Amino acid sequence: MNLLLIFLGGGLGAVSRWGLSTGIQSLAEKTALHRFPLGIFACNILGCFLIGCVFGYFVQKHPAWVFPLLVTGFLGGFTTFSTFGRDTLEAFQDGFPGMALANVLLSVVAGVLAVWAGLKLGAVPLASAP
Repeated sequence: MNLLLIFLGGGLGAVSRWGLSTGIQSLAEKTALHRFPLGIFACNILGCFLIGCVFGYFVQKHPAWVFPLLVTGFLGGFTTFSTFGRDTLEAFQDGFPGMALANVLLSVVAGVLAVWAGLKLGAVPLASAP
């Protein structure tokens, strides 16, 4: 069952990443940030935030399907370390070492902060209905 959940989540995550990153990158093309991989950066940071939310919310107890479907599947397909690596190397090779370094630093720092923020938000108990 876990393989099916990972398969479904991974496919949905990859398609979501493609849609969001393509949309954001097309918006960035008309700005000064057109060379920065803003679409993949946004997906990776959002994915970090969401994994923090999932772990924060389900820290005590969670249904068996949550981690295979949401974490390994969806968020595994939604975020991408390989594209981050390619984009960074491409910036170096194209003569933009400052942008490559900024991508590394921003991605790591913002990613860790996003996981932390997601953990904090996910751990906040939801108000119960009256």
